[in-house]
Amino acid sequence: GKTIFAFQWLFAGVKQGETGLYITLTEPLFKTLKNLEKFSFYDRKTVEDQRLKIADLRDVYADGGFDARKTLDFIEDQVKQSNAKRLCIDSITAIAYYLDDKAAIREFVFELGRTLATLGCTTILTSEVREHGKYSQYTVEEFISDAILRFDQVKRGRELQRVMQIVKVRGKTYHSEELPFRITSSGLSVFPAVAVPFEYFVPSQRVSTGIAALDEMLEGGLFKGSSTLLVGPTGTGKSLLAMQFLVNGLENGEPCIYVGFEENRSQLLRNAAAFGWDLESYEKKGLLLLKCGYPHEKFLEEHLAEIAAAVESRAATRCVVDSLSALGNYFSEDIVVSFAKKASSFFKSRNATAIFTAASKAQPIGSGFSESDLSTSVDNIIILRSVEMRGELGFVINVSKERGSGHSKQLRLYDITRNGLVIGTSLSGYEGVLSGASRKVSETSEELLRAEFKKYLGPLAENIFSDLKGEAFPPKWSSATLPSLRPRKCSSPKTPRNSGKKPRPSSAPRPKRRQRAKR
Repeated sequence: GKTIFAFQWLFAGVKQGETGLYITLTEPLFKTLKNLEKFSFYDRKTVEDQRLKIADLRDVYADGGFDARKTLDFIEDQVKQSNAKRLCIDSITAIAYYLDDKAAIREFVFELGRTLATLGCTTILTSEVREHGKYSQYTVEEFISDAILRFDQVKRGRELQRVMQIVKVRGKTYHSEELPFRITSSGLSVFPAVAVPFEYFVPSQRVSTGIAALDEMLEGGLFKGSSTLLVGPTGTGKSLLAMQFLVNGLENGEPCIYVGFEENRSQLLRNAAAFGWDLESYEKKGLLLLKCGYPHEKFLEEHLAEIAAAVESRAATRCVVDSLSALGNYFSEDIVVSFAKKASSFFKSRNATAIFTAASKAQPIGSGFSESDLSTSVDNIIILRSVEMRGELGFVINVSKERGSGHSKQLRLYDITRNGLVIGTSLSGYEGVLSGASRKVSETSEELLRAEFKKYLGPLAENIFSDLKGEAFPPKWSSATLPSLRPRKCSSPKTPRNSGKKPRPSSAPRPKRRQRAKR
């Protein structure tokens, strides 16, 4: 992309009233122009009236071959004739190929540097390097340059990604991180790092997750502007819980953004409708933005730049990224973790409460990503598990981490219903749930009560118990709140009522009781 970058820069200068000059030794003039016609920044009229002049060094070498002095004179004459303010020589490496001696090459490059310094125009020299870590072919071009930009193609996941890096700038500070870019019909599109200030306002109010029982476990809900990671195996309801969080915000009139890498928009709308949520109506109101696409369609820096722009333009207060695991199928773990950290920091700086989802293995002790990296970049971690209990598959949820607040340590059962994810009783009477090998060690209060129903009501007990549980009983069970079903022992009073007998003095001898015959 070096040549495209140079032309894009030259045409931008013409728009600002600065004439340009492009000197080439790599491609014929007709081929250069044909390639330029593909880009939107190209302006034929600019070339025809020579506000941007294209010169071919081959014309100089046609008579008598290469001559260093003639080359330098040609460059100087072209700059003065066109009054160029911007100059590109493409490439310095191709010119140096005509010189066999390294000493002669270095002398030519230094002389070129002195010539350019007297011309008063800003110059781009392109150079090819083959070895990684080198910035010039002859280790001299970099010394005459005031700035160095290195262009590379690096492996990112399953594809090659173009990146540029600022290596040197004289007299100025700069950031040296790699800047991903893509070549499009508009030229080079660069995706710089999303700027996040270290200091920003941190609110203390909380927002609901959309599930009252989960808010209770979080001691009031999520802090506004915090980031949460939902971890669990496939089918445990991570996306459902994240959607309930968004719907709660939409119902309150909050602008929300959903970024999905696993389901397309139509599938998402259909699945939400099954739970009674009309997401399309919120789209039409401008409250909801659904951004769905394949992870590999864009690089992660592109995804992050688009998410940041959407949050800024819509002033979104709730965001969901579903899921990091889908990104991990195409990009390396360190790149995905870096993406999550940058996105989390950006959401915080904008006071947007965010939820990330990540799939884990069958028993999610971890998230599938490095615990030390990903878990520290988010404020809260909620883990969803599928467990086997007495021959049936059940779901268990618990809050593993909540930064800045206490939280429930309970493992609570939950179910996926037509109304969404519903959290029920605390899982008691079992051990080894976290390891996946749960074992029953005692009866729960609900099981004890069910047994009493069966004891007194017989075959009808199960139906009656289920009806009462769904209609009348409170959702949270505990042994303290359950009434005792066992009859109390009643002791007779010392003085029977209406007996008409006077009480016997305590000093009087007790009458002998008649011995009961053994049955």
